[in-house]
This record gives sequence, structure tokens and C-alpha cells, in this order.
Amino acid sequence: MTDPQEGALTDLATSPITEEEIDAELLAEAQRQISAPSLNAAINEALRRLVEEERGKRRAAMERLQRMHDEGLFDYSQLDAAEE
Repeated sequence: MTDPQEGALTDLATSPITEEEIDAELLAEAQRQISAPSLNAAINEALRRLVEEERGKRRAAMERLQRMHDEGLFDYSQLDAAEE
């Protein structure tokens, strides 16, 4: 049996982006701020920056968790009791 949303998600993923779907003023401002030569370049640069920022957040969170683990701040003794 197929997922009824699968067709809608495929259509969304493969449909071209039109200017009506993007805030034109916001896009123009982004293009000006980053001196992008085209709207497409502005979109790609904005996406690249977003992805890098989110990766940085995840990396920092993993480093904090690792530090907490190294400092013995997690109590793993309760895991065995939970599995029983």
C-alpha cells in the first residue's frame, strides 16, 4: 500500500519554485546584503549559510554532550533498571 502523501511530497520536491512562492522583497534584500550577482545565487548562498549554521549548532551540541559525558554528569545506572 502506498502512502497517500507520497504523491504530494514528490510533486512538491519536483515542482519548480516560482517567484510567487518566495518573498520578493526579502529575496531582493538578501541579494543586496550578500552582493549576489543573481537571485539564484542569493538563494544558493542563503541556503549554504543556513546549512552551515545548523551544522555548527549540532556540532556544538554534540561537543557539549561529549564534555558532559567526560565529566561524568550522566547517570547510566538507571538504564539497566529500565531494560528489566
